[in-house]
Amino acid sequence: MDLNTLLQRAQNLTNETKAECELPAVERTLQQVLQATTELHSRVTQTGGKEIQAHILLGSKGVDLPKLNQKLEALSARKTFEPLDVKADTDVRTFLKNERENAILSVIEDTNKNISDSVTKQRWASINNTWNDEKTRLLDALIAPSQNFIDLQRLPEPTILNPNCQPRSCLDALELVYAQELRQYNELLLKGSHRPNLVQKFAQLSQSFGDSRLTDMWTLLTCVTQISEPLNTDPLKSRQQRPEFVNHAKSYLERRYRVFMCSQVGDSFAINSYQLVLAYVSHRFSAQQAIGLVDTVGERPLWPLVYYGLRCGSVETAVEFLREAGHEEFAQLVADRNAGETNSRIENQLRLQYANKIRNSTDAYKKAVYCILLACDVNEVHGEVAKTIDDFLWIRLAMLNPGDAASYGKLQSLILEKYGEKYFNAGQQPILYFETLALTGQFEAAIEFLARRDDTRVHAVHMAIALHELGLLGGARSVSQPLISIDIMDPQPLRRLNLTRLIRLYVQRFERTDTSEALHYYYTLRCLKDPKGRNMFMSCVCDVVVESGVFDTTIFDLIFGQRQTSDHDEVNSGLFRQFDCPEFDTHTMAALVADELASLGNFEISARLYEMAGKYNLALKHICILLAQVVQLPTQGGSLRERLDQEAQRFSQLLASDSIEVESKMKCSFVLLQDLLIFFNFYHEGKLCAALEQLRRTQLMPNTTNDVDICLANVKRLSGEVIKVLPDVIVAAMDIAQRQYKQLKAGMGGPLEQSQMQELKQRAKALSNMAATMPYRLPYDTNRRLIQLELVMH
Repeated sequence: MDLNTLLQRAQNLTNETKAECELPAVERTLQQVLQATTELHSRVTQTGGKEIQAHILLGSKGVDLPKLNQKLEALSARKTFEPLDVKADTDVRTFLKNERENAILSVIEDTNKNISDSVTKQRWASINNTWNDEKTRLLDALIAPSQNFIDLQRLPEPTILNPNCQPRSCLDALELVYAQELRQYNELLLKGSHRPNLVQKFAQLSQSFGDSRLTDMWTLLTCVTQISEPLNTDPLKSRQQRPEFVNHAKSYLERRYRVFMCSQVGDSFAINSYQLVLAYVSHRFSAQQAIGLVDTVGERPLWPLVYYGLRCGSVETAVEFLREAGHEEFAQLVADRNAGETNSRIENQLRLQYANKIRNSTDAYKKAVYCILLACDVNEVHGEVAKTIDDFLWIRLAMLNPGDAASYGKLQSLILEKYGEKYFNAGQQPILYFETLALTGQFEAAIEFLARRDDTRVHAVHMAIALHELGLLGGARSVSQPLISIDIMDPQPLRRLNLTRLIRLYVQRFERTDTSEALHYYYTLRCLKDPKGRNMFMSCVCDVVVESGVFDTTIFDLIFGQRQTSDHDEVNSGLFRQFDCPEFDTHTMAALVADELASLGNFEISARLYEMAGKYNLALKHICILLAQVVQLPTQGGSLRERLDQEAQRFSQLLASDSIEVESKMKCSFVLLQDLLIFFNFYHEGKLCAALEQLRRTQLMPNTTNDVDICLANVKRLSGEVIKVLPDVIVAAMDIAQRQYKQLKAGMGGPLEQSQMQELKQRAKALSNMAATMPYRLPYDTNRRLIQLELVMH
């Protein structure tokens, strides 16, 4: 093949390529190709493969990605429907552009709102239609075979109640017995009699329960609360410092163990403690059980005899055994401790002896006796001797020195915090845990534990009340605190019990069915104050009355008493009258309940209670408020207006007889409202002349245009209650003039009738002028009604 043929074929291939692909001709030098390759390489390494793929993908679709990026960056970043704020410094073109865009956005926003409202209306319409269809389906199901609907109209049915039927009590037999005992106690206090020991009274009452465990609980509480002198300081601090509580708890455990010893050996030894201890030790210890015990007396182990002599409370018996065994110094120490004396020399010698010999002795009873009398090894459990929790508590209490508050507090912490309910299995043995807490002087924690259980809550409430009456209960600092609380200022670990919360939780179950009993429980709170400084008894009673929701005058007369008609100052005896004392007064209670009812909007009952409390200004004020609401209405049987009419007449008689004293402004408002009440009575009865004459006495409405200024001056001196009625008074006065005008016009008599018609027109004009010049805007309906009535007369 020659060169010409090769050249021709190359040209043909070039032409075919141009025809098929139409590629642009590339006219670059090698240097330019190298530079373009370098730029492309650097761009690929910077942007990454994904951007190159995006360029290739969009490029195949005819999209120039670099130009598209430039256009996107040029767009505004503001939100689509964000209103445009007009800038202060701008040209006219920009201002018009912003205004146009704001108008467009406003239209869009209004359209969206209209669409949302329309969707909501359509949704509710659909729901309504669905419910109507459902109602139709239900009614169709009630159609009888005769195609007549069943008449479901509820007709009034008379209810016949047995007059001898009493409300069912919510108190069970046990609760009722407690309530009656508390009532008797309160009645003695109210009569000024000597205050009995309520703990002892409840303890005597518990013997009738038929449950020995409950009797033991009250007996224990009676024993540990026998103090010679009343506590003059805080009960919790005094309890830690005074030795009576420890001594009484120890004595109770000793008496109870003596009963147990008698049950083991027979009651024949109960009188002679010496013989009782001998018999009990002989019964308890055999020859094998006496192994390890040192020292004997008459072939019996000495130290068990001494221990059980002390354990049953017979110190003399223990001293006698010690002297028989030749332990004279130890016997003298025991005798001195029992007499309240101390012998430091003997105590130091015996402590040294204990540290050197006795601590490692095999005789557990000897170690226990040394620890009890010398307070050695206070953390020793003495498990071989103390077989029960009573034994453990007695040993710990016997080791305490009189007035040792620190050691007493450690024992209390050990029982309450270290061991606690889980150790004592309190859920299954609640009485045991209560007794343990009570014996260690933790009355509040013990009562709170019982109050958490349904079967013991009633006893917890009355224990708290009894201790409170004795001044031994550590009450909460504030009545709003939890049932049990800790005060950092109190000795640890003692708690404070919120008596108010405990009683309210207990009483709220029966305060509506057994109101009298509930009041006696609330009476125990008479010495406590609420956050507002009010007597808690009065505060609780006020809540009972208000929350009952029974706002009937008959009920309130039963509770507060009813005033006699012969003498206004005398009050018939009510339920509250039995509690009259320095801490409670029926008049103050009535005022307190009236304040609460007035805040709830029940002005009718509050006015009655204000009258009972002697606050006649407030009583008259609330009657005026009610009269202003109903004075313009027609009278109906049993309505509020009828009742207020009777109250207004009664107050008028009291004011006329000077039986009560009220402010002159309040009296003036009441008299005007009563006059308007009489005016509307005549008006609704159709007695137009009598109504007009009654209205003239008030000097509130003008008869001629000359009287307008005088009436307006009178209006400015009126109270807000009377001003509220004036629009209805003006309309009623205009209606009377219009009726009289129609009557005269129908007669069309002589000049006299013409003169009267002219007077009526003058009165109507005067009323219109007064309405137009009133110092406040009248309601639209009033103005419309006045214009209609006036047009009829022209």
